[in-house]
Amino acid sequence: MGIAFIDRWLGRPGKSALSSTPDRGTSAPEDAESQFDLGRQFSDGENGDPDFGQAAVWYLKAAEQGHGLAQFSLGMIYGQGHGVRRDEIAAAMWLRKAAERGHAGAQYHLGVRQHHASKRMLPTEASERRIDAFKWLQLAVAQGYHGSESAREFVALNMTREEVGEGARRATTFSEAQPLVAAPH
Repeated sequence: MGIAFIDRWLGRPGKSALSSTPDRGTSAPEDAESQFDLGRQFSDGENGDPDFGQAAVWYLKAAEQGHGLAQFSLGMIYGQGHGVRRDEIAAAMWLRKAAERGHAGAQYHLGVRQHHASKRMLPTEASERRIDAFKWLQLAVAQGYHGSESAREFVALNMTREEVGEGARRATTFSEAQPLVAAPH
C-alpha cells in the first residue's frame, strides 16, 4: 500500500498539487496534450501506484492551456480530494471550464453538483441552480453521456414547468452558440 492510500484511509488531507514538483528525469513538456498524457500516466499508475498529486500537477499545466479533458480530470481530482486537498470551489471551476468547452462528463457532473447545491439554498437561488442543473444535464444527454438522461429526469421532478422550459432554452442557446464536442465517457 502506498503512503497516499494510508493518508486517505486515516483521513489526512492530501498535499496541494501546486506544491508538488514532478519527479520525472526528463524536461517538462510544454504542449497541453503531452502534459495531459503525463497526468493520465500518473493517475493510472502506469509506473507503479497511482500518484494523484503528480497527476494534478500535470493536469493543471494542461488545463491552464485550455485542454478540456485535463480540466475535467482536475475538477474530479479536486472534488474527490485524490492526492490534493479537497476543494469544492476549484472542482466546480475546472468542471465548469470543461463543461463550457463541451465535455459531456463535465456537463453531467456540473449538473449533478448544481442540483445538490439547490437543496441547500433559498427558494429563489435554488430555482436558478435547478435551471442550471437541467441545462448542463440536457447538454450531456445530447451527447449520450451515461446516466445523464435519468439524472435530468430526476432533477426535473423538483422543477416547475417554467423552470424546465428555461433550462431547455438555455441548453439550446448554448449548443447553438458552441457546438458540442464528443468526449470520452
